[in-house]
Amino acid sequence: MQESPRDRRRSLVLFVATLASMFVAYDAGALVELDRALNALAYTGALMSILLAHELAHYLVARRHGFALSLPMFIPLPVGFGTLGAIIFLRSRPPNRTALLEMGAAGPVAGAAVAFLMLALGLQWTGPDVPLEPGAMALVFHDPLVVRILGWLVAGGPPGRLAELHPVALAGWIGCLLTAINLIPLGQADGGHVLSALVPRWAPRLSRAVLVALVLAGVAWWPGWAVWAGLAMITGAWRNLEVPQRPRLTRRAKVLAGLVAVVFVLTIMRRPVEVEGMRWWWTWRSGPISCGVPELVDLRPVLEGDTPDEE
Repeated sequence: MQESPRDRRRSLVLFVATLASMFVAYDAGALVELDRALNALAYTGALMSILLAHELAHYLVARRHGFALSLPMFIPLPVGFGTLGAIIFLRSRPPNRTALLEMGAAGPVAGAAVAFLMLALGLQWTGPDVPLEPGAMALVFHDPLVVRILGWLVAGGPPGRLAELHPVALAGWIGCLLTAINLIPLGQADGGHVLSALVPRWAPRLSRAVLVALVLAGVAWWPGWAVWAGLAMITGAWRNLEVPQRPRLTRRAKVLAGLVAVVFVLTIMRRPVEVEGMRWWWTWRSGPISCGVPELVDLRPVLEGDTPDEE
């Protein structure tokens, strides 16, 4: 199905608006100071590169498999990370299990590849821990496994708990968060598509179990998990797409599913973010473990969370 000129204009307008909202969300003061503007541009360019890789991979692979779908629609939000990501509307059912798996997996794998590249660059430019004044609070970003690995490979060690992340590294971290969220095996998330393709008969039951697990994780570890579960329930996105059980998955699709599992392990975090000096009364465990950006205390995640990390 060919996109109409109106659809193209709408997609382009949302793309430009998302670029602007990322820039402002990173640092509103960047509008008046050159150094801050350069940092905001680095962040915006890096994060949009990750999102573009993710959405274009979805789009191109879906088109190759004969899906009818919309252009990517980016969602601007001038607070938090500057965006709620992007959506593509499927206008046809998946023709087979391999098509659904490859379409669902393509975005997270491509986005993660770019996010890992941004981390490898940005961690080299990230400075040491910034002292925190008594009584002050700082936003602390916890490390997914890939940050620890890349930290040792490119910077001699992972960033400190209160290190000021370079804008490019911050974009890479957000890319990991988005990737892990998308790979949660729930309904119509990318991970849910992979689950539906792997075990179409059991996928609906497993998605319901994951929904309950997210609520419990929101109580035990990080409220974002419960928010994500609530949004999935409100929008109906927890329901899996139906897919024919025959023919079976191709070998290539099975290899791609294994790669998805590796990416999920590398990017997942149990408690992605918390505020140093603040503890939620319902949190059973406390103690930030990873890198933070004290100067970005207003940069609060508006997305719904990314999964278990190791402490």
